[in-house]
Amino acid sequence: MKQFILSAFTCLAVLVVQAQAKPPVQVQVTQQAEQNNPLGLQQEEDIAIYPNPSNGVFTISVSNLETRKVELRILNVIGNEIYRETLTRTEPSLTKTINLDRYAKGLYYIKLEADNYSAVRRVVIK
Repeated sequence: MKQFILSAFTCLAVLVVQAQAKPPVQVQVTQQAEQNNPLGLQQEEDIAIYPNPSNGVFTISVSNLETRKVELRILNVIGNEIYRETLTRTEPSLTKTINLDRYAKGLYYIKLEADNYSAVRRVVIK
């Protein structure tokens, strides 16, 4: 029975990862939305997570950052928060190394929030 449940869970996890691997839908951003973006992130490349996939230790690098304080949250695949930190920048870019090697392997979400705006990226721990 355990083997069946484990196999079903593994298949479900593979399907979830494949579904999320599709390219993002391009959405036009209006000028009003750009003004309400306190993170100042205009491009996908403004947030880099490397190495991805990783063994549990990875670096988050944010460039072109306009706001002074950013809330960093890491969520597991079911949405439980496993890490939270408020980051204060002193330069236009921000770099933070995270160690999740004590957590289970799988998919995690990196969420950066500032002034009612958020950006979410995925990281895989293997």
